[in-house]
Amino acid sequence: MSTIFDVPGTNPPNPFSAPIQSILGTTGLPSEDDLSAQQLGKAAADLVTTVTASPDPANALWQLWDAFFIAVATSASYRSHLALLDALRAQPPTQPTNVTPGSDAERQLRSYTSDDGGKLLDWSALPRFSAQWRDFHDILEAYRDWDGVRGGASSSESSSPKLSSRPDEYFSRFCAFSAALVKATNGKGGVHPINVFYACRNVLERGTHQTHEQPRPHRMKPEEVWPLDIRVAATWVRDGGRALWETDKEELRRHWAVPLDSKTELWPKGDGLTQERWRLWADRLRSLGAEDGTLDEETRAVVTEAAAVVEGLLGENSD
Repeated sequence: MSTIFDVPGTNPPNPFSAPIQSILGTTGLPSEDDLSAQQLGKAAADLVTTVTASPDPANALWQLWDAFFIAVATSASYRSHLALLDALRAQPPTQPTNVTPGSDAERQLRSYTSDDGGKLLDWSALPRFSAQWRDFHDILEAYRDWDGVRGGASSSESSSPKLSSRPDEYFSRFCAFSAALVKATNGKGGVHPINVFYACRNVLERGTHQTHEQPRPHRMKPEEVWPLDIRVAATWVRDGGRALWETDKEELRRHWAVPLDSKTELWPKGDGLTQERWRLWADRLRSLGAEDGTLDEETRAVVTEAAAVVEGLLGENSD
């Protein structure tokens, strides 16, 4: 879970929110020019020390990543966020020393420490990052069509306090950051390239955005969500497509055979991630980018770039 949609004041303050905002700024922009590698290293070391010294390090990790992901979703840029992750990975392993033996905190911590008997937090692997990334992503995806009024579908008060930004913007930014992380780390940085596949399967293999569902209070119409989904899928494949293309095929089948072989509206063959399926994605991107009035100019540009990436990958294989 995350506190991103919570009404301010309903939960205790996150001790990592202020440090994260201080490091990254509210937009992610100031840090890109002003923070040196030495400053980022010092900031990362301070965050690691706080987690390690906590009597409940597992919960401290949750607070750290919640603050970080909220900063990602509310920022206009994410290069400094990627740099902070690099600085955290460079920190040496640490051993929590303030955890009460036999406590719930100790039992929870076992899930995030090395299994070699040392009970160390391995920062090169960003403990808890991947699992919490999945939770945060799925929450934003589920609420991407919410209009931002507190209380969501259950709220009927037009005067309810609103979020500082729309959930669809949170989702778009978070996915842009995630795809950039896949690209920067070739899928080895805590977000797996399989998420490129999921985005393409769920959007590019749908033939229509029409639905027979009744409109829900405080929710966008399906035709309003459709361009967002196209842009997100295109961003994933533009920035993360090569990492998925180069991922070991046996690894993909070992962990994700069922979704890879599941049939969809436009892919009824159910035979995994074949070159023909990549060609379908390229054709769909070209088709969607050519539709008049469906996408804004910026989204159309992302779609065109994504199609070129897929076509380039297919072209490399034919050489």
